[in-house]
Amino acid sequence: MKHTSLDKEKVQVDFTSMNLPAPVLNFRPDVYTDGDMYYCVLGAGTDQSVFGEGNTIEAALLDWEKAYHEQSGK
Repeated sequence: MKHTSLDKEKVQVDFTSMNLPAPVLNFRPDVYTDGDMYYCVLGAGTDQSVFGEGNTIEAALLDWEKAYHEQSGK
């Protein structure tokens, strides 16, 4: 499991403004920024947390969705 500090700036995301996959729209993971990178996490601090990252908000959300499918086996 990947670990990162959540001492980053939380980003407010309008999930309806982007064409995003269903898991992202259903779970709406938290999005943080640190420098030029964005990080998404759902279930922080648990063994079931799902993490994604990217150089844009959308890229981080899509990476999160990929991690969600890998973890859930779907």
